[in-house]
Amino acid sequence: MNPPRTANPPKLLQVLALVAATLPLAKGQAPRPSPRPGLQAALWVQRSGEYRALCRQAYALARTRLDEALADPAWTAALEQRGAFRSKPPAVVLDLDETVLDNSPYQTRLLRDGRSYDRKSWSAWVREAKARAVPGALEFCRYAVSRGVRVFYLSNRRAENERPTRDNLARLGFPLAEDPSPLLLRTKESDKGPRRGRIAATHRILLAIGDSLGDFHSPLSGEEEKKVRSWFGTRWIVLPNPMYGHWLLALTKGSKNAAERLRAMYAALRSERPEAIPPLPVKDLAEAWWKGEVRNAHAPAGRPRRLAAGPMNAWADMHDALIWVQTQGEARVQIRFWPEGRPRLARLSEEKRTRRTEDLIARFLLTRLTPGTRFRYEVYVDGFPVETAAPPLFRTGADWRYRGDPPEFTFLFGSCLYVNDPLSDRPGKPYGGDLRILETMAREPADLMLWLGDNGYFRESDWSSPAAMRDRYRHVRATAPLQALLARMQNFAVWDDHDYGPNDSDRSFPLKAESLRLLQDYWPAPIRGMPGVPGAFFRFTWADAEFFLLDDRSFRSPNRSPEGPEKTMFGKAQLRWLADSLRSSRATFKFLVNGNQWLNPMVFFEGFAAFRSEQEAFLSLLARERIGGLVFLSGDRHAGELLRVRWKGAAYDWYEFTSSPLSAGADGYEPERDNPARVPGTWITRTRNYGKIRILGGKKDRRLVLSAHDPDGKEIWSHVIPAKSLQAPKK
Repeated sequence: MNPPRTANPPKLLQVLALVAATLPLAKGQAPRPSPRPGLQAALWVQRSGEYRALCRQAYALARTRLDEALADPAWTAALEQRGAFRSKPPAVVLDLDETVLDNSPYQTRLLRDGRSYDRKSWSAWVREAKARAVPGALEFCRYAVSRGVRVFYLSNRRAENERPTRDNLARLGFPLAEDPSPLLLRTKESDKGPRRGRIAATHRILLAIGDSLGDFHSPLSGEEEKKVRSWFGTRWIVLPNPMYGHWLLALTKGSKNAAERLRAMYAALRSERPEAIPPLPVKDLAEAWWKGEVRNAHAPAGRPRRLAAGPMNAWADMHDALIWVQTQGEARVQIRFWPEGRPRLARLSEEKRTRRTEDLIARFLLTRLTPGTRFRYEVYVDGFPVETAAPPLFRTGADWRYRGDPPEFTFLFGSCLYVNDPLSDRPGKPYGGDLRILETMAREPADLMLWLGDNGYFRESDWSSPAAMRDRYRHVRATAPLQALLARMQNFAVWDDHDYGPNDSDRSFPLKAESLRLLQDYWPAPIRGMPGVPGAFFRFTWADAEFFLLDDRSFRSPNRSPEGPEKTMFGKAQLRWLADSLRSSRATFKFLVNGNQWLNPMVFFEGFAAFRSEQEAFLSLLARERIGGLVFLSGDRHAGELLRVRWKGAAYDWYEFTSSPLSAGADGYEPERDNPARVPGTWITRTRNYGKIRILGGKKDRRLVLSAHDPDGKEIWSHVIPAKSLQAPKK
């Protein structure tokens, strides 16, 4: 028989094999038996002596029954046989696929290529005409012809495939009379009854041979079913086919959800005690989002259908990536991931257990990844795939040096994410606003997202309690509109005052060590700080850009400290690290990322210019050493703008792109309206916004395209900066 088009069972079977094939065993762990019907079924057909013996046994029985039928003129094997048929010429009717022709190589292709049955690939296989004969089939057909019996092949192969089917049969030596045609292929209906009736109109059908009940009869009434029970093994001969069939469609009720189909199969298992069948292990679950066509793979009642938060793509480089998840309760969690479009290369992460003492967080470091690759993945909790806000996708950095131009890429950034909480917010109008901006950002075709601080807001009641601070992080992270953004691009974060401690907080904050642990728990980075210098700062590279994320709180003097060399925002150790990092960087673009603004000369609140001695010393060092490719990014201000400053002694103009807020109150301080450092037309006030930077072009015409966008994604302004304009002229 043909693989049933609506059931699509090979998809399920090949997924099981792929899942199983990717599973490493822990050292010393004994293999556990598990159902792998796709792999085992194909292997059984292709390799087992029992399969060949059963086929030969079936055809040996068919030969015996044929002799008996020829001797009995009242014998017929067709319910469609009507009227006087005793004098009609004898015939046998055989199904083709898995009855006469062995298509297990096609099933193997599906398994190995990570594909499911579809009409196009099936037709391509048929056109190759490479199927082998099922053991015993050829000998039986030749014997039937030698006894004067016509052989008809009744198949649900499509009529357009008649020529390659005929060629395949002829190549194997099967008898093919010309008139009438021995091939009755499908045109419209899949029910073989009408076509069997056409044969019965001209011939007495002695035997029917097939691998599916539909090869013998159309749907039966109760009385008809009782009548034909004795026909099996006498007039009807059944061949074994464990690879696919309508029996599977019946069990799974035609579901197109691969996980639901597998769960239905598992539930159909019979046991003396129902509780003796344990829950499905992770490794036996089918693909929940096969090629993106299934979004929600529901767990059974009583099991979590979704995570508390995440998954989040944290940092990534060329070979490694980190995935973050948070569960609703203590659980076993695993990640299954594969290069986009190549699920046959799927791998399964190690199993993690989330614990309440660790905020129910699991972090998965995925290693030995291919550079420059997009990966799809899914999350399993206690053996079941869970829902996600969007099909998760992470990527690795490209290994482009000495190979060609750096790849183009896009990143987003923003700050000031305020999520309302009526239980702890101040009375009056909520400070946080519409969170649809997060969903808009998730739809952007971006590679990275930079969070520039105030990525949540501690409330007054949180500042003195580590537990309350953790609750605040958990509350923000669980925000529904945030989830798709976290799952669709890599996320890198640094803090500012409101997600570090109190408003305008500094190095004196008593819980700064706990706050740093929280930051790393919820926003993992590869390495923060330096040995002996704990802090939130770190650096990472993507293509020909390097990002330096700064910590403007851990080393900060109180804002009201007297001006002088000892008043610092970044501190000597951090700025020494930054200077050395910039000197060693080979990046075309060097993004200096911070919460507070770097270059704004009009400081009415917080900013680097409020620490004049430190700012003067560091920026003058950058100018003096002619460090090229500098671009400054900042948040904090509850307004957005693009600044352009020619620092004294600098060889080119420096740009600072400020984006704020995402969802906190949007403002704009009127005394700053005529800021001489601002690029005209870029001041964004009373509008929530996010920043986008596209890095485009080859080595010779590399450029930045900066743009600011409102909550609906509409562009507010854009500005192009050629890479050449960010370099000091050659002396």
